[in-house]
Amino acid sequence: MSYIVRAYFRPGVAASRLKLRPDHIRHVMSALPGIVCAGALCGEDQLPRGLFLVLDCQRRQQAEAFIADEPYHRAGLLERVEVERLIQFAPHPNPRILHEELERAVDAASRATAG
Repeated sequence: MSYIVRAYFRPGVAASRLKLRPDHIRHVMSALPGIVCAGALCGEDQLPRGLFLVLDCQRRQQAEAFIADEPYHRAGLLERVEVERLIQFAPHPNPRILHEELERAVDAASRATAG
């Protein structure tokens, strides 16, 4: 199972964020290989507005615990944190997953149209 975590910085925390960035990177590294992907959420100006992680974990509480221990979070730099279950379709271990999902979607759409 995977959970996606999106966390958004409070306005005006750029300097504090840079001071904590080494700790943040260490925290992310401590969870490898349980991190499916991670990165910065940026505006068109390419300045970080937040972060996202996709965590491979069995329970939502594990994802919540990871972000609760995140150095940016502990320092109060995050304005908002969202944790949601993610069902990943691409890439996927089953190379036919999108074809199978398309077949199911077409069947469901035709049933909805007929009914």
